[in-house]
Amino acid sequence: MTESRLSQQLEADSLKIGTQVYSSRLIVGTGKYPSEDVAKKAIELSGAELVTLALKRFDKKESSENILRPIGERKLLPNTAGVLTANDAIRSAHISKELFQTNLLKLEIISSTENLDPNMEETLKAAKSLSKDDFEIYVYCDRNIDTCKQLEDMGCVAIMPLGSSIGSGRGFDNLVDLEKLRSQISQILIVDAGLGVPSEASTVMEMGYDAVLVNSAIAKAKDPTRMAQSFKKGVEAGRLAYLAGRIPVSNCAQASSPTSFLK
Repeated sequence: MTESRLSQQLEADSLKIGTQVYSSRLIVGTGKYPSEDVAKKAIELSGAELVTLALKRFDKKESSENILRPIGERKLLPNTAGVLTANDAIRSAHISKELFQTNLLKLEIISSTENLDPNMEETLKAAKSLSKDDFEIYVYCDRNIDTCKQLEDMGCVAIMPLGSSIGSGRGFDNLVDLEKLRSQISQILIVDAGLGVPSEASTVMEMGYDAVLVNSAIAKAKDPTRMAQSFKKGVEAGRLAYLAGRIPVSNCAQASSPTSFLK
């Protein structure tokens, strides 16, 4: 398939999350880049149309234009990253809606400043409250099917289980759990956190995940711009493989050429 035909096929395969429609299935962040210029170029080369911004990094009093500049005209997904309680997340969410004039929200509540894995008790409380206030919630969560179904039932527009701990680059702590989630959750599923290389993004896209969110793996790479390009291609390859449909797995060899003449 030529590169132009590949692009046409991927553009036709749009991703609808809530009221928004995207052609890219790679979501990127804005933190940890060595400079604003590198961030801007990497985000551009990633092809991402949706970019997260941690609200704690934005200081209106100091006019944090340097943080917003790399995002350009792309859609902003404000993120409650760093909060520890539902109340703090809810407060941040309403500040975000007023500040950025958007109802898009990435709900992220961590267990502690040392353990960045999701605090599901507080996350469920916040999601229940915010779902009543016209927010389109992209929710960072664990891989537990019961809690993910609760979030789905609350109306969260995207369920975002972690692959492994934020910024760890471990890839997957439990790929089987991610497979089970995809088989039982019908809502948009996005792997968020822990991915280290594009092949890991391809793996979950091949599995039928709708998108991936990547920040540290790109921003902290030796060459963020090249890594952004490679994640773009990895996500595209994984999505195309899912659409193409893999061959059945067999416990024995399956000849690709006739073998009857050998008998």
